[in-house]
Amino acid sequence: MLSDVIKTFEKQYKKHGDNYITHSYIPVDGEYVLIDISNDDFKELGRIEIKLNKKTREIDRTNQYFDFVCKADYMSKLIDMNKPIDSKKIIHSNNYLSFFVKKENVGNGKLTDEIIEDYYNVLKNPLIKYNKPKAKQLYKEIEKKHGKSDENRIEKIQEWVKNNIYDFVEKGSKDKSYLKIFFKYDLEEYRKESEKYILTNIYNSNDFNIHINEQIYGLPNDNMGLNSKKPYLENKSRKTKVPYLLSQEEVLTQKKFFDYLMNQAAAGKTNIYISEDEIKSFSNEEMQREDFRGYYLRIKKGKEVEIHDFDTIGLYKTKIKPMNLVNVLNVEKSKIQYTPINTLQGMRNLINEVLFSKFLTTNYFTEAKDLNVKDNNLKRNLLISRTALFTWFYKGNSSNTWRILKQSSLDLIKGAINNGYLSRASDQFNLRCALKKYFEGGDNMADILMNVKSSLREKINQGDTASIENDKEYYFAVGQLANYFISLSKGKNKVHSLANPIINAKTDKRIKDELIKMYKKYNYTINTGNRKFRNLFAMASSYNPQEKVQEDLIIAGYLHSNLVYEKSSKGENENE
Repeated sequence: MLSDVIKTFEKQYKKHGDNYITHSYIPVDGEYVLIDISNDDFKELGRIEIKLNKKTREIDRTNQYFDFVCKADYMSKLIDMNKPIDSKKIIHSNNYLSFFVKKENVGNGKLTDEIIEDYYNVLKNPLIKYNKPKAKQLYKEIEKKHGKSDENRIEKIQEWVKNNIYDFVEKGSKDKSYLKIFFKYDLEEYRKESEKYILTNIYNSNDFNIHINEQIYGLPNDNMGLNSKKPYLENKSRKTKVPYLLSQEEVLTQKKFFDYLMNQAAAGKTNIYISEDEIKSFSNEEMQREDFRGYYLRIKKGKEVEIHDFDTIGLYKTKIKPMNLVNVLNVEKSKIQYTPINTLQGMRNLINEVLFSKFLTTNYFTEAKDLNVKDNNLKRNLLISRTALFTWFYKGNSSNTWRILKQSSLDLIKGAINNGYLSRASDQFNLRCALKKYFEGGDNMADILMNVKSSLREKINQGDTASIENDKEYYFAVGQLANYFISLSKGKNKVHSLANPIINAKTDKRIKDELIKMYKKYNYTINTGNRKFRNLFAMASSYNPQEKVQEDLIIAGYLHSNLVYEKSSKGENENE
């Protein structure tokens, strides 16, 4: 599949060249200095301080030399730290027109004249470094194409660096950002010198290179680890033990594709969508605005760009069948706008805010140990649900969503009740009812509760005790009773965790035992003339449910306005 997505990248790269990569390029934090060498007078042209805003993932691009810096910096980077020009790994540039070093290594004396001399000696005579037969052959072919480097120019630059580099950093500095010096010259010269390094080092190891029809093929270096210290990574059952081989043209294109991905990861755009004709990148807060078919990549910035997920998307639709959001519990101060949800982004925003208190979209891939969530119930359900929800929101696949969300939404509602957040729990319950209807179909919870309340309201106001007719009435009544008992508490704060034994009960016996306990605890404050309570408690105590415990109805009864406290037909409240 990697070859398929690279085809799309190749189309764009052929149109735009390196600009397709560098227009979104983000140089690392540091001080960038430009030195004019056109007249051999080494005049300083300017300095740019670059620092990435970690919140917005943006940098200031207004400096007149910024475009040059991006292009020159991109061409002058090491492929990785295991392939330096400087064997001591203090200097991190790859050609004589640039000089990259961390400021702390200048301040603490790790950078020395000897290291500088060795760096430029390799650039003057690259065969010092590329002395193995295959590497030597690679370099000679590239040098044949671009010609030898200008040794006289290298020596002048070397002398200037030795005389001036130590003046840019205070002695003893512990600054870990970069000092990058660019000797301003034609970018075409940068490209030639860069290619001498890149094309000689682009393969994972030149030891795996082979010649086929006068072309060199080798093992690419991107997301690939294979060397003499890791023989277990080789494919021992094949004549060719390496996973796959690419020509120089192919491997260079693949490298540039991974460079492009690194830019997107650095900008926080880690969700990559690749169709036949274009590539789009999104952060976790952003989503597709158009229907999509193609490939999806989830990437992460590490020492190199890492592909953590690779999937084929048959059809991603931004519009979904409408989900009707109903205020089932008649919440007065709800944070939800009760309008139909007909986009995947609207669904994502609603679930993120209401169920997960806005912790979902920023923590799809956060390590569990790094999750900054104090509520253990929320943290646990976030970890359980986030993969299924991510698959739905970003790949359009909802096949596993409700199976996970069905339980986690219930747990989150219980957690909110336990913490005394009844308004939040009510909003969560309303959303859960809408999701259940959306995924399962069936009757609307609003209609069910309307019928249940109407029936119970009539029965508890009768002079003679009536009977509960079905399980829905019974479990709603259980929730109402639990709520009523807790309302009788004389404590300053009503502790809703007292309802946990009933809300979490798995059997009817447990429910009835807990109701009796609560009755014994609070009956001292219940008026003997309270007909509504007396009828409700008697009906619930005598009813035997036919099916398993319906937690949704218990919670609905608990969160709903209490029928016992409703005013009588005379407009009086019987229960003070």
